Amino acid sequence: MATNPTCLAEVSRVLASDEVHVWRIPVEANAAAAHDFSQVLSPAEQARANRYTRDEDRCRFQIARAATRCILGRYLGLPPAKLGIEPDRLGKPRLNAATLPIDRRVHFNLSHSGSWILAAFAQSFAVGIDVEPVRAEAVTEGLIEYFMSDSERRILHRLPKDQQIAAFFKCWTSKEALLKGLGVGLTVALRGIEVSIDPDQPAQLITAPPELRSSDWHLRSLAFSAPYAATLAVAAKSAKIVDITVDSWANIND
Repeated sequence: MATNPTCLAEVSRVLASDEVHVWRIPVEANAAAAHDFSQVLSPAEQARANRYTRDEDRCRFQIARAATRCILGRYLGLPPAKLGIEPDRLGKPRLNAATLPIDRRVHFNLSHSGSWILAAFAQSFAVGIDVEPVRAEAVTEGLIEYFMSDSERRILHRLPKDQQIAAFFKCWTSKEALLKGLGVGLTVALRGIEVSIDPDQPAQLITAPPELRSSDWHLRSLAFSAPYAATLAVAAKSAKIVDITVDSWANIND
């Protein structure tokens, strides 16, 4: 999968059939536009946002959902607030096909953590994405045991100490992105999935339980400024990744 960095001004409102658009949206740059976000969200999304007890978590959720709606509106030529977005039975957001014109479909997935929101969009195949802040104090033996297969743990402990934290978060975001793309969440045993974890090697899905039907899925580590790790999962053998970074709400909502 080739990566093509770009800026918003160069982005078409049409997704090519072989493209994945990855949008990177900084939370801090958009926090002042919280009122605008709330006008775009559905009543259900507004209610969910209001359940957050911390302002920063509420703002991050509002930006992520509002930005997703505005970007989908760009691709579909529809008002963001009018889009029917609903969770599937496992909670993965999806477009309600009954509310869309014929042959106008977009696959999408989003992740938000810390100061960043990442959202992936594709026309012809499913996608999953995950971003996590890299924090050494978050990595415990219990979490390693929960997330990593026996083989992954052996590789982890053979790596130099200064690479082990990066390796763990590469594993974490790879598995999260895959499961989010498949739409199964954390309902499967993470230790039954094996991915490449060496920070110096390309992301790769090595094996997964057959019931996941993951043979068409491929992983791609996304270059990110420290201290974040991010992985994209794509249900296609070949796809061009268009990497888009925005710095203001107005750029998304124009």
